[in-house]
Amino acid sequence: MRRLVIFASLLLAATVFGQQLVEKIDVNLVNVDVTVTSKGSPVSGLTRDDFEIFEDGRRQTITNFYASETTPAVVASSPAPAAVARAAVPQQDPRFRRRVLVLVDNNHTTRHSRDRALSELEAMINDRFHGDYDWSIGVIGRGVTLLLPLSSDKRAIHEALEIIRRAGTRAEGTSTFAGAADRGGLTLSPTDTRLTTMAVFDADYSERLEQAGNSDDEERAIAAKFTVPAILDAARGFAGSSGRKIVFLLTGDPGLNDINLVTQGGADGFGVRGVSSGSPNRFSNHLWNAQKTIADLRESIIEEANASDVSFYIWNVEGLTAPGGDMGATSSAPALTNNSAMFWLANQTGGRLLAGNNPAQSVQEFDSASSSFYSLGYKPAHPDDGKYHAISVRVKRKGDYALAYRSGYSDSSTATQLARAMKSPTAAAMDASTLPVTLILGKPPQTDGGEVAVPIEVKVPFRALQFLPGKSGVGASVVVYVSVFDDIGKNLVATSIPLTPGFKSGTPDPNGTLVYRNVIKLSKGARDRVVVAVRDTATDSIGMATQVVKY
Repeated sequence: MRRLVIFASLLLAATVFGQQLVEKIDVNLVNVDVTVTSKGSPVSGLTRDDFEIFEDGRRQTITNFYASETTPAVVASSPAPAAVARAAVPQQDPRFRRRVLVLVDNNHTTRHSRDRALSELEAMINDRFHGDYDWSIGVIGRGVTLLLPLSSDKRAIHEALEIIRRAGTRAEGTSTFAGAADRGGLTLSPTDTRLTTMAVFDADYSERLEQAGNSDDEERAIAAKFTVPAILDAARGFAGSSGRKIVFLLTGDPGLNDINLVTQGGADGFGVRGVSSGSPNRFSNHLWNAQKTIADLRESIIEEANASDVSFYIWNVEGLTAPGGDMGATSSAPALTNNSAMFWLANQTGGRLLAGNNPAQSVQEFDSASSSFYSLGYKPAHPDDGKYHAISVRVKRKGDYALAYRSGYSDSSTATQLARAMKSPTAAAMDASTLPVTLILGKPPQTDGGEVAVPIEVKVPFRALQFLPGKSGVGASVVVYVSVFDDIGKNLVATSIPLTPGFKSGTPDPNGTLVYRNVIKLSKGARDRVVVAVRDTATDSIGMATQVVKY
């Protein structure tokens, strides 16, 4: 059991220091990034007056508008002079800078298809990427593992992708679902211990075929329920950050499509699985439970992504598979690829499904579509009500347009968004720190049986905080967040502690430091990640720090 032991201390120092006051402006602005295409190509040249935006069916006034155009190509084989290269980089508003997390799903890809996709991704980085946005690299195995925090360093990006190539996939037995129960996995229903071989001549062939189908459904639900938390962690890690936030998911079939209830057989050539002679049989509950699990998982991804303002660009690296030969129950021919769930997830979050069998075309489509968008901002009439609100956008100009944008959002405060982000192991790497925060782990830890009591210190310089005058002198208002994650990304501790450091006389020393101390109890021998964040409530400035510990 990991826990935070509350006997914290707060250290301050005070001398004379004149500080300029900073005014915090609360505008409660909702930004909606909209990608507009016509016949598959991005549409440029639209203005604020070309758009209409609605929240819960009510028209909103667009108060902020920003247009981002497609990134120009930079050919690596013909390097330009330094001055020319610098001039080629567009000066993008940092509030709309793209921040991309490339998330490789090792659970649902083959090594061949995954590596072919990574090669094309590296080629695009060499030829088209010139530092105008940030990349982060993560992989889904037993959980989500972040190999590279946000960076525009090409060398670091290539090194992270090479680490993934050296690892296997679940198809090779190198990644398992061990630990699924710890993250809320399902439990398979009891099955008969009969031989697995079947023939149409068996008297109970239909029953055994249906049993096998239901077992497959439950296993698919388990696989999806194990993978989805890693996807949610990736999206949630963006919750406290700004910019054009994108999860670029490289996967195969993550098992999120609806279960096929209609099969061949029956008097008219078709049958409905889970139903026998017009009434449910003993497999029905398992069938519908698995279906509901998968539907709920899809909804959870949409809600989390939209609440964090994250768009999912999903690339089915396995490609489309055409049906072939006899598609009966005994055929080994592959079934037609079903991309419906992935298309829906991408569309509802303002992203795109890249389902082509041409990897070079897929990465080019990603770069073009994600770099060309319009950001629409409006101020709702219900500040921070904590509710989910539906969004719809229309283009008033005549034309054949397709729009992609997030279908809704949760109206939450900065504090709520940060608290959500702190439940993700990727938060420290995905959120840009505007406060200089230092995390120090004390040594040696005190051992108590199977637990290790680890002292922690969180430090923030006074000059980075906003001290305001009050009735009893000057003071600041900060919140310290502490989270702990195990080696598969499961959140073990997530707590927040409000602090009000102040001085009755004088003002803070510019060289002084706020020091917050506490103790975390960890399991001995476990490899855990400690993440801390500090938020200045006067300015909403946030800083983060993280360390991996094992005692």
